[in-house]
Amino acid sequence: MKIIIRIEGMSCSHCEKRVEDTLEELGVDVNRVSAIDGQAEVIIDGDTMIEKIKESVDDIGYHVIEVI
Repeated sequence: MKIIIRIEGMSCSHCEKRVEDTLEELGVDVNRVSAIDGQAEVIIDGDTMIEKIKESVDDIGYHVIEVI
């Protein structure tokens, strides 16, 4: 399932890389992370992964504001 995660607090390519690495550690297939757009486009296996994603992104200092 493809989802878009709106993320608050990313401001540079380093931020994008931290988010991308964190998502990949969870086994998420990352299509794109953009600080400019404030979002990540990913593919996940099911809805149960969404809470883990939110928690992991928050743990590294950013904030998930919406999952579409």
